[in-house]
Amino acid sequence: MSPAAPHRPMPFITRVRVDNYKSIAHCDVALGRFTVLLGLNAAGKSNFLDALRFVRDALVNGPAEAVATRGGWEEVLRRVPEPAASCTIGLEFHLPEITPNAKPWVGRYEITLAPPTAPETGRDAGPGVRIQRELCEMRRLGVGGRANTEHFMMRDRTGRGRRQKRLQLSHLSEGEPFADLFAALTEMFFYSPDLANLRKASPNTPTAGALGEDGGDLGPALAALEQQERERVSQYLGVIVPGVMEVGPTDPSADYIAARINFATDGETEPHVFRAESMSEGTIRAIGLLTALFQPDAREGWVPLIAVEEPELSLHPLAAGALYDALSEASEHVQVLATTQSAELFDRKEADLSAIRVVAAEHGVTVIGEVDPVSRSIVADGLATTAELLRSDQLRPVAEPPAQSDEQPEGEE
Repeated sequence: MSPAAPHRPMPFITRVRVDNYKSIAHCDVALGRFTVLLGLNAAGKSNFLDALRFVRDALVNGPAEAVATRGGWEEVLRRVPEPAASCTIGLEFHLPEITPNAKPWVGRYEITLAPPTAPETGRDAGPGVRIQRELCEMRRLGVGGRANTEHFMMRDRTGRGRRQKRLQLSHLSEGEPFADLFAALTEMFFYSPDLANLRKASPNTPTAGALGEDGGDLGPALAALEQQERERVSQYLGVIVPGVMEVGPTDPSADYIAARINFATDGETEPHVFRAESMSEGTIRAIGLLTALFQPDAREGWVPLIAVEEPELSLHPLAAGALYDALSEASEHVQVLATTQSAELFDRKEADLSAIRVVAAEHGVTVIGEVDPVSRSIVADGLATTAELLRSDQLRPVAEPPAQSDEQPEGEE
């Protein structure tokens, strides 16, 4: 029997503050269990997701490697309307203890990074990262209502020595409660599939079963689904692609396995079997997305957040309703963050506009906020749909900081 999985109430990340990262000069965004970043092309939706991914990559591989894989500091720091000297990414989180009945940890984790440039001379100090500031504050209620607190703050470290190349949270990843926070941040799942990987058959090994963020190992991942989850994937795909009766892996005893569907048209008694390489792009992408949302690690709490870009890609607009339902259902067990340029996801009565964060580009700078009151009123009165407001570029964000949480760590003002 596998060990008990940690139970994390949603959402894991409750608030994100970003300064001077790529096209984002400043944003302060509250996140819920299910949040959708909605905006036109090149508005900066992907940059917001990448700020979260940057934190994960910096913790796993070091901040210098995270910068290098993004093309260097010139691609990481904001350049418009004037070049920025550093960037800050701050996360507020809600992290329960694994121990039953233990109170949750709440807090914030924040990093400010810059190129290793000597400030006195302006000379380039070589490749790497200057960790200007790294802060972590955690608090929970203990016995008798007394608060337990843990915190650290590091300032002005240049990533040259082996230890200096790593963030402090990485160094503390074996001690509680920082170990739980490190594990949660590094297990965030950013799903960005490659079509070839979705179609490819993968080795059927005893350790196979985890879906790759690039869509790799889809066959083994389908084989690893519990019966209930595989049925949910099949039901959702049957709505998205009428005629699909079942989704699953190819021969589970073969050395290599891929995705397959059983498909039947009206009047047919025997279904046709299609392997991944024979499926349409929309079908295989939908299977990959549904598998990502219902994968065992997400269902059992090991993955605290799944981020998905353009879930409706290559699908007919009529599939938007099923996609919304799948994303919403998945958010009952894992925090879901998605980007889209198509408001069809919310063109239905039960769609919650409070889940939308509008993303717009103003003079080359990304602005992110909740749907403005005028747009909410227009949609509520039936004068226009969310999609119509987006297409006419009339959907505007309210770029104001969200209200302070009632569960702030000590020391916050």
